[in-house]
Amino acid sequence: MLSYCNMTWFFIALGAPFLWALVNISDQYLVEHYSKGEHGSGGLVLFSSLIGVFVALIIPFFTVGVFDISFIDKLLLISTGGLSIAWIILYLFTLEIEDVSAVVPWFLTVPIFGYILGFVFLGETLTMNQMIGSAIVLLGVAIISIDFTANKRSFKWKPVLYMLSACLMIALSGVIFKYVTIGENFWVSSFWEYFGLGIIGLFIYIFVPKYRREFTAMNKNGGVRIFVLNTLSEFATIIGNLLTNFALVIAPVTMVYLVGSFQPALVLFITLFCTKFFPNIVKENISIRVLVPKIIAIGVMILGSVILFK
Repeated sequence: MLSYCNMTWFFIALGAPFLWALVNISDQYLVEHYSKGEHGSGGLVLFSSLIGVFVALIIPFFTVGVFDISFIDKLLLISTGGLSIAWIILYLFTLEIEDVSAVVPWFLTVPIFGYILGFVFLGETLTMNQMIGSAIVLLGVAIISIDFTANKRSFKWKPVLYMLSACLMIALSGVIFKYVTIGENFWVSSFWEYFGLGIIGLFIYIFVPKYRREFTAMNKNGGVRIFVLNTLSEFATIIGNLLTNFALVIAPVTMVYLVGSFQPALVLFITLFCTKFFPNIVKENISIRVLVPKIIAIGVMILGSVILFK
């Protein structure tokens, strides 16, 4: 059994970031074809909320006691659904103005925010490796935030602000989810998280006319395709999470998380492949002056992650 684990855990763990990379590519495709310009991203946000309703309705069929948690825990988990809506909005905004291969590396900052939140609210301590690794990841972030397309270098402030806020929300949502789920069933917590995602999406549909109009327009232009892609993306995300959890059982935690940090490199590889052979799906600027700094930045961030999880 040990020999089997030694041979297979890496590929099992690698399956997760590969699936998540495909989800990122799907997100970029949806933004490019249904969200940019006059259409806006409101429709995609509401479609994501619909997926939350769908998942929340399924969970009670195989999980008992979804209502048997405290009112405070319910509110906290519903708030994670609200945070999910917020970071998805910022993420989609960023995809409208930036290549997906330059957006995904930002998610490597989520552990940094997690460490900071744990230090501030849970009294956890930061190790030297965590501080050095965080600094190196932030160096990579600084490199990838520079616009190399023009003769005069400039810092892309808008993507930076969007993604820093999004990653902070993801980390905060994770801390809240973990805090509640320690004493509860994982699927019970997931039910209330997805319920929060759906109910807040419903409020947005009712009280934000712009998003409602964009959602209606998307339904007319490609509702079935958008729903199918979002559904497949959600299932790919869930399968990726399950693969990670299985890999954690048969391999060291730090090694599994290190493999997960390869996601930006996988996204870059897939976008290069699509740009060359399937530009109708994803097409990016692959000029040397843009590609080389991006590769360097991703390499630096992965190195920082290696030290971070060492």
